[in-house]
Formats: sequence, structure tokens, C-alpha cells
Amino acid sequence: MIERVSVNDIRKITTAEVAGMSDHDRDEMAIPSYLHSNPLIRWLMWRRYEVVADLIGDGTNQTALEFGCGMGLFLPELDRRFDRTFAVDLYPDYAMSLSDRRGLTIDFVTTLDQISDGEVDVIVAADVLEHVEDLPHYLSKFSAILKPGGRLIVSGPTENIVYKIGRIMAGFGDKGDYHHTNIGRLIDDITAHEFECVRTVRLPHRLAPTLFKVCEFKKA
Repeated sequence: MIERVSVNDIRKITTAEVAGMSDHDRDEMAIPSYLHSNPLIRWLMWRRYEVVADLIGDGTNQTALEFGCGMGLFLPELDRRFDRTFAVDLYPDYAMSLSDRRGLTIDFVTTLDQISDGEVDVIVAADVLEHVEDLPHYLSKFSAILKPGGRLIVSGPTENIVYKIGRIMAGFGDKGDYHHTNIGRLIDDITAHEFECVRTVRLPHRLAPTLFKVCEFKKA
């Protein structure tokens, strides 16, 4: 079980206005989902991070990067497991606030160019790559900053009919236009950039309709 940030703490760190951030940007961070009144929706959001944590394993003597850290909800877990953790986001203000509150030692960067080639052991991109327009550019950069045999952990929505119905039932039927792709196409795109998919976990359960997939890739 990973350390979860409480609903009250999420509300506290996300009440501040951030220059340039729109409601659309807040939706991309999944803030409404983590604050949703339905506990099953909140459970599913956190369940993705629990699977990511299981795939990561022990990060002793290793360096991690969370690409698109959003509110920073997974940063406490990365800080606990890894000797060094980088984080990057378009709007890192909430993540930096959470980091300060928790006394984390996160290295926030504004661009991946601030990270040396071959410096990172594990990259986490949890429900973020489906928002990225220039995906090939970032995949090439991931490959460069990862060490030989380094790993990329990615989660994303299937965007299948069950997922879309669930989004409507959750009250998010008018949202989701910021998803440029789905996890199926992401897997194809990532493997085309010399990454090997070594593990896939289906959520919420392998016997239920798949809403999300969490995949572990290894740099070839």
C-alpha cells in the first residue's frame, strides 16, 4: 500500500490560483477525479499508482523521473524509494507545495534538457502521455536520459466504450477532448521507439472490462 494524500490535503494544495492555469488544465491533472464524491472513482485513481509502485520495486541507489507529475501525489512514494527524484510538469506549483509540506527532496526541472543523458533509471509517466502532442520528441528524450536497460512505466485510459460510459456516469461526459490518443496506440508508439513492453496490468481487474492499462517498458 502506498502513502496516499488525503482529500483534505488535495483540496488545500489545489485551492491556490496558478498563473496561466485554466479549468481545462486542472481537468488534465485529474483534480476533479481525486476529489470526487464517489469513493470507487477515487479508489481507481489511486489503484493506478499502486500498480505503478509495484512495477517500480526497490529504487535504492537509483534515480527516478516523474514526467507530468501533476499535483505531485506520487512524489512522496518516489522520494521514499529512490535516492534521487526529478519531476517536471507544465504547472508544478501544486506539486512543489505538496513537496514543501511533506519535506520531500524532489529536484523540480522545467525541461528534460536539464537532465543528463544516461542519468535516470526509471521514468514514470502516469496518465500523461495521452495528453502530449509531440510524443516522438519526448520518447526520444526518454531514451536519451535513461540508462541502458532503464525502465519506463506508463499508464493510460483505453478510451473504449465502457470507459466512455463510465466517464459520463461520473459526470465527466463533456471532458476528455484533451486525450490525443489511448493506451493501445501509446504501446505501439513506445515500442516503435526501441522500447520493449515487458509487463501489462489491466485495471480495474483482469476479469472486468479494461478501463486503464499500466505498462512497464524496458529500454532496448
